[in-house]
Amino acid sequence: MLPKHIVYILFFCLVVCSKTWVATAQTPEDYYQRGIQEIRQGEYTRALQNFQIAVEHNPGFAKAHAAVGTIYLQLKDFTKSEISLKRALQITPNLMQAETNLALLYTKTSRIDQAIDLYRNLTRKYPKVVGVWLGLAAAYQQNKQFQESIEIYHQSLNLSPNIAEAMSNLASCYEAIDKIDQAIKYYKQAIHLKPKLPMANGNLGVIYLRQGELDKALPLLENAVRNDPSFTAARFSLGLLLIKKREYERATRTFRSVIAQQSDHIGAYYNLAQTLFRLKQIDAGKKAMETYRRLSRIAQEIDTRQRATLNEPANPQKHYKLGLTYQKYQKYDQAINAFQEALRLNPKLTDAHYRLGQLYLRARKLPESEKAFLAGIAIAPEQALLHAGLAAVYYTQGRLNDAFLEYNTALKYDATLAIAKAGIAAIHHRREEIDKAINAYLEVLTLDVNAHYALNGLARLYLEVKPNGNNHMTPQNIVDLAEKAVRLLPRPQYMHTLALAYLYAGEHQKAVNTINTAIKLEPKNVSFQQTLVKIKADEKTNLQNK
Repeated sequence: MLPKHIVYILFFCLVVCSKTWVATAQTPEDYYQRGIQEIRQGEYTRALQNFQIAVEHNPGFAKAHAAVGTIYLQLKDFTKSEISLKRALQITPNLMQAETNLALLYTKTSRIDQAIDLYRNLTRKYPKVVGVWLGLAAAYQQNKQFQESIEIYHQSLNLSPNIAEAMSNLASCYEAIDKIDQAIKYYKQAIHLKPKLPMANGNLGVIYLRQGELDKALPLLENAVRNDPSFTAARFSLGLLLIKKREYERATRTFRSVIAQQSDHIGAYYNLAQTLFRLKQIDAGKKAMETYRRLSRIAQEIDTRQRATLNEPANPQKHYKLGLTYQKYQKYDQAINAFQEALRLNPKLTDAHYRLGQLYLRARKLPESEKAFLAGIAIAPEQALLHAGLAAVYYTQGRLNDAFLEYNTALKYDATLAIAKAGIAAIHHRREEIDKAINAYLEVLTLDVNAHYALNGLARLYLEVKPNGNNHMTPQNIVDLAEKAVRLLPRPQYMHTLALAYLYAGEHQKAVNTINTAIKLEPKNVSFQQTLVKIKADEKTNLQNK
């Protein structure tokens, strides 16, 4: 568990150690001070821009590099954060902000030994800085070295006795080694200092729930969920308590909320099924139970793969297969970790490089994706999929000439590789070479009649050009292409194409239903929202013209 206040303390150090910015930014120092002001206002993106300008104007400005690294750490872009923090330390060794945040980065990226070594060194340099001790305690805690963590939390509290979060984390360490009385003591002290602290309320509530003291547990769990609606574990425990109190309707609502937050929560589905059966909602209960069984099978498959890595921790194939299983079930962060471990054990495992490249590309981490594909190509230069993956990175970056070259290289090594041919079609499309794009997409479909990406691409292309002298696609033909793509793979982007096809064909209700489904899957997608507005406006116009 990482105390949430540590990052706050490090940002606070950054702010209070700097002068107030009062003038229009002109020098690197001015841009730096403007960034400090924006951190105070919670404007991290704007702060990052100003720190980056400061670095551009003065590449030797160590504090600005450290600030860039700190912002990236806050934004969870750990690769960029590490580059900037280490650059700051190259310029100014022992720069406290850079060292402390680098230690925190090591903790967040599970490099615990490095984190502990760095924090240990920092406690010797800065024995009175409580944030350093808290960072060390958190690293020990994450590494399940609870006794060491307890000692360091006490040291931190000796320096600053009223840090409620530190008391809560100390209590959780005592709970982990089964010293429940001590855990209760420090959770209570944390709540006394900060009554709305979610972690302390939730964890103490769970202890009382296990002890059968429901009346004590209920207000604590309610308080935890009220003050942190995203605290899924506390909400689940609240649901269990409500079952014990026979409040089945409220328990049902609670478990549904848990599932809305974590769609693969096995325990929530099981207990939801039980509450629905109690409420005589048999069909809904059966549906929830079937989902529980499906998720249990997935969990069992993952557990089997995890056990294989524990039995043979030095076998890269075991970690690679675990990564494939995580990827199969869309647990992408865990998949990345597994593939990285496989490559640590065998840097020449090209399949792992390819998978990492795919996952980074999906996450729009393009430099990391490019690096992974290039690493694979260096090992196996004739592997077509690696060249196609690299081409996809270049295409996403807008480097169309490089992408075109790599797609053709992929086809040189495998002339039947449909995704490479589809990539070339997409480049022709982007260049507005419509006839070439159509022919290329049709070639893909001769290679693979179920190439959903080609069906979707072709439908989008025909929607742009509409029927003309060179093609005779009717609106229904375009709908057929888009529908098939969605049947093969119900991606929100494919649904967007289908909604546009329905609109073109005059089927407004189908268009509305389809785009609404896409919006449910990606509620923050602005293009989907704009298309919904367009469909409704078109429908209104048609009604007025009748």
